[in-house]
Amino acid sequence: MAHALILGASGISGWGILNQIGVYPTSTFFSHITGTTNRPLSFDKAHLPAADTRFRLVSGIDFTRPIEEVASLLKKKIPSVETISHAFFTAYIHKDDPHELHEVNTTLVRTSIMAIEMVSTNLKTVILQTGGKGYGVQYPLKLITPFKEFLPRIPSPYAESVFYYSQVDILKELSAGKSWTFTEIRPDVVVGFVPGSNVMNFAQGLGMYLALYREVNGARSSVPFPGTEKGFRAFHTDTSQDILARMEIFAATNIDKCGNGEAFNIGDGTVSWSQVWPGVCEYFELVGTGPMEGSLTMEEFAKQNVRAWEQLARRTGTDPEIFKSYNWLFVHFMLVVFDFDRPYDLAKARSVGFGEEAETLDGYKIAWDRMRAAKFLP
Repeated sequence: MAHALILGASGISGWGILNQIGVYPTSTFFSHITGTTNRPLSFDKAHLPAADTRFRLVSGIDFTRPIEEVASLLKKKIPSVETISHAFFTAYIHKDDPHELHEVNTTLVRTSIMAIEMVSTNLKTVILQTGGKGYGVQYPLKLITPFKEFLPRIPSPYAESVFYYSQVDILKELSAGKSWTFTEIRPDVVVGFVPGSNVMNFAQGLGMYLALYREVNGARSSVPFPGTEKGFRAFHTDTSQDILARMEIFAATNIDKCGNGEAFNIGDGTVSWSQVWPGVCEYFELVGTGPMEGSLTMEEFAKQNVRAWEQLARRTGTDPEIFKSYNWLFVHFMLVVFDFDRPYDLAKARSVGFGEEAETLDGYKIAWDRMRAAKFLP
C-alpha cells in the first residue's frame, strides 16, 4: 500500500505534485494521497478534481510545533497515517531575516520527518525539493556552468545562508541506518499555477504584466523585454510545474535508481529570453521585442496602471486581489537582476530513465491557461 504525503500542497510545487500523482506513473500506484496546507483549502478552491476518493487535503497541522505535538496532529487528522510511504517536502516558510529564514526552514524538515517517523513505520522515501540557490545564483560568485549535481557547495560565508544544505544534511542524518532513503530535486525557477497568490510565482507576475500591457496599449502593441540586453541573451533553464512534479514522483517511485541521497537537476531545456519572449508575448496578442532603454520597470508600470487593471478585472471577472497582493520584486529579480548564464545540465535525470520532456514556452501557456480558468488572469 503506497500512501503519498505532500507537505506544502497549496504551493506551486506541491500543487503540481497533487495535480499529477493521481495519474502518474499510473492511476493506481498510490492508494492514498494526502496534501497538507497551512490554511483550509477545498478541492474546489484548489482547482483539483474532488471525485477521486484517494485524495485528501488536510490543514491545521503546524509543523513548527514540537515533534510530539506534530505527530499527534498527524494521527488525528490523516486517515491511515500509519501507511505513509512517500513524503514530498515542498513546504516553505518565508522570513525577511536571513538567519531566521535558514533556521525556520531547517527546523521544518527535521520536525516534519521525525514526526512522520513516529506515526508511520512504512516510510520508504522522502523527496526534498531545493533549487538554484545551492549553485550560488544569488551571490557575487564566479559560477561554474552548466550546473551539474556533483559540483561542490559554494564557499563561506555564503554557504551558511543556504538552508538547502542544512536540509540535505538533516535527511542524511535522519535516514542513516534506517529503512527509508531520500532524493534531492533541483529545479530552476518553477513556472506554474497556484490556487491563489504566491510571492515566488514568476509566471503569475509576468502574465499579469503582459495582460495589463495589452489593456493599456492595445493588441498587437510592441512590448520590449523589461531587462537588459545581457539578460535578454543569457541562458537559463526554466522548470515547468508538470515536468518538475513528474520527476519528483519518478524519483519517489524508483528508489533503486534515485535514492541514497542522490540529487537531480530538472528543467525544460536551456533557452534565452531572446528565444522565448516573442512567443510569451504572442499569448497575450502582443509583439515581443528586445530591451528598450528608458522603459518603465514592471513594478512602475503596474503601479501607474492600477485603475486600468481594476477595470480589466471587473470586465473579465478576474480576482482583483491577486494583482494587489503580488510582490513584483521576485519577477524583477528573475528578468532584470539575474542577467547572467545559469544553464542546468539535465543528463543525470535522463541517465536513470526519466524521459519526460517539455517545451519552455508550453510551460508558460499551460500555467496561464490554468490561471485564466481559475479567474486569476484575464
